[in-house]
Amino acid sequence: MKILMPFVGDSVGGSHRSSIILYKTLRQNSLDVHILLHESHGPLAKLLSEEGIPYYFLPVKVLAGTTPGLLSIISGIIRNFRRFSKFIQSHKFDIIHGNDLRINLSWSVPSRISGAKFIWHQRTILSTSRLWKLIPYLCDHFISISAAVHSTIPSNLTENRSLIFNPFDIGAGENRLKSREALLEKYSISNDQFIIGYVGRLVDYKNIDFILYSLSVMIERGEHEIHCVIAGTGSDKYIKEIHNLVHELDISQQVTFMGFVSETDELIAGLDVLVAASSIDAFGRTLVEAMLQHTPVLAAAAGGHLEIVEDGVNGLLFSLDDQNDFSGKLLELLENPDKRERITATAYGQACDRYSSAAHADSIVLIYDKLLSY
Repeated sequence: MKILMPFVGDSVGGSHRSSIILYKTLRQNSLDVHILLHESHGPLAKLLSEEGIPYYFLPVKVLAGTTPGLLSIISGIIRNFRRFSKFIQSHKFDIIHGNDLRINLSWSVPSRISGAKFIWHQRTILSTSRLWKLIPYLCDHFISISAAVHSTIPSNLTENRSLIFNPFDIGAGENRLKSREALLEKYSISNDQFIIGYVGRLVDYKNIDFILYSLSVMIERGEHEIHCVIAGTGSDKYIKEIHNLVHELDISQQVTFMGFVSETDELIAGLDVLVAASSIDAFGRTLVEAMLQHTPVLAAAAGGHLEIVEDGVNGLLFSLDDQNDFSGKLLELLENPDKRERITATAYGQACDRYSSAAHADSIVLIYDKLLSY
């Protein structure tokens, strides 16, 4: 069994970290699995190099799905068809495991025609486009990462589908005190400030502007000394927009932009609260990462967050786009150490039980075996 996981390489998010954990676990189990990138100078190539993970490099000009529209998608598939088919056949791959929309659209047809099985791993909520009716004809098996994603799959996809939660390294606990001290020193943050943080891609649907607006109101009210760190990368345009917003709100002294961070576990362990305000996250990987670091979680009551966080039990949920509810719940966590300790202890135990990387890999291998048995 020889497996290929292709990636674009122009971003790093929760889906990429999940895929890397799966890759490592499969390799530990002696499976012949490989990674391919279409960009060799992007953030994913940097992360793989830091992790000591080798990869194939296959440059392309345009992938299917880079721009919306059926004609654009068809053009992207045709443009790369011969190269991808030749690569699959020359390296004798049995399974192509796609983890990104552009990859799924670009690699599915050449994979199936070349005789390889194609897995469509859907890590975001699907739109209502009729185009997705084609998915059953493009893949041999469809995997969704949450019930939120699973509920959006096309009605004609009735077989060869699975719901498998993302994997986590449940043994990667950090020293919270040392992590906090390192964070304070590196970014010159005062020790008497509470540190809240957002970790993830910098894109508009993550609702980062809501966090900033809410923070500015709390600062104006004088409700504790709060510092917000924002870790992640995105388009230059969007990064400029949120930098400008911080300047307009006059909270530059209370906000630190960290850029790309490879050691997210250490960062999250240093936070007093991890915040997530997105309305359409398919899963919310950083929420589980925080739970595994005993860092309390405050998340919008929407999307895949609802499958991870039980309000008041293993985290707190706030009403979407409700600044008063966000502020109230945040203060509830900051001002009640006993509640924080109870919530984080419960969260840690549940995360260890639900999101084992070994169990995840076992579920994936069962699909691999099934695909190659017929």
